Amino acid sequence: MIGDARTDSAARRWELALACAAGVLVVVGIAVAALAAVPPSIANLTSDVSDGTAPTELGSAAVIVPADWVITRDADDAITVQTPDGALRASLETIDEKPADAVADAAGAARSELLASGLTAVHVDLDDGGVVAGVGEPDAAPSVRVVVEVRLGEGGEAAAYRTAIGDLLEGVRR
Repeated sequence: MIGDARTDSAARRWELALACAAGVLVVVGIAVAALAAVPPSIANLTSDVSDGTAPTELGSAAVIVPADWVITRDADDAITVQTPDGALRASLETIDEKPADAVADAAGAARSELLASGLTAVHVDLDDGGVVAGVGEPDAAPSVRVVVEVRLGEGGEAAAYRTAIGDLLEGVRR
């Protein structure tokens, strides 16, 4: 009888150890799932869809984001916008520099354009189809730095998003 009690006691210890290990695995699985699910959910809570007419405040400036684009607030003077198809993503921030200084670090030839709003856009086209631009008064700070990334699927053309980039730059207001 004493031998049976020892066997039962050892079996119970193994059952308890296996139950604890399974509990730890469940907790780790839930933690991994939360790490994967929570950040996108928080981003969705801080995002908005543009109506194409209401300006979005950007520090001392504002921008009218094209309709149906997703706007995510990064800070009081910074936002990230994305096209409905998700291929074009742009970061906009108010900086205390002239438009030309906003693109000084970008590799490539800078071009300057007068926008319909009367502001100047100085921009550099990147090799990957993206654009770095500074929009504001030509010789005055502050300005808005716009960094555009275009992530295309197979066979996609970055040139297809040139109009969308132009619309975004035209939407900057001071």
